[in-house]
Amino acid sequence: MKKYMYFMLFLVFFTCNKDSKENKTEVDEDQETCALDKEDKLKQLYNATVIPLFSGYNDIDIPTEFQIIEDEMGIDAGASFGYVEVSMGLINVSEESIQLFALTHEVAHIATLSQARLFNLDGYVSSGPETNEYRKSEYLADLIAIHLIKSQEPVYFESLTKNFQELMNILGSGSFTHPSGPNRIKAMQNYIALSNAKTETIAFKALYINIWEDKM
Repeated sequence: MKKYMYFMLFLVFFTCNKDSKENKTEVDEDQETCALDKEDKLKQLYNATVIPLFSGYNDIDIPTEFQIIEDEMGIDAGASFGYVEVSMGLINVSEESIQLFALTHEVAHIATLSQARLFNLDGYVSSGPETNEYRKSEYLADLIAIHLIKSQEPVYFESLTKNFQELMNILGSGSFTHPSGPNRIKAMQNYIALSNAKTETIAFKALYINIWEDKM
């Protein structure tokens, strides 16, 4: 983005005989257009790729309304019944596979209990001696997301695994409600290794139950 803006400033300066105020207006308009283009691309990614990933979940309501948190420059997203919201920070992420993972993870939170019922597990996420219910929910959403992307979007999956270091940095050091980035990446790598050794379906079910029953 910085390189692009440097080029635009250079182009305006050397091709326009306008005063600085007019030049600034043109650059500002270009920034706004670029931001809108990024928003549209993220919405398209959500509608064309994320929503179809959950086509197998017939008993959940996939959010269809897309909301932008314009004053949030951190990389963040959330989903609830009916809508998904994203920060400007996520819109500005250059790697599309990371955007895909973030959006899929958020919708996966909605699918977590539905998936548990399919595996005949209790109808709520409970705390365990090692992992509280908040962190369990994050691990489960990560697992659903990486499983759906690996099994249905192999090109995005390959790109995502190449960007695990960047994703780990984004996920951060962890908190009471969220596991650390390194631990989350490790859990996803465990799924990848098991799915390659056996099958994606076997790996997904085994690890889902392990997380739910606090046997990680």
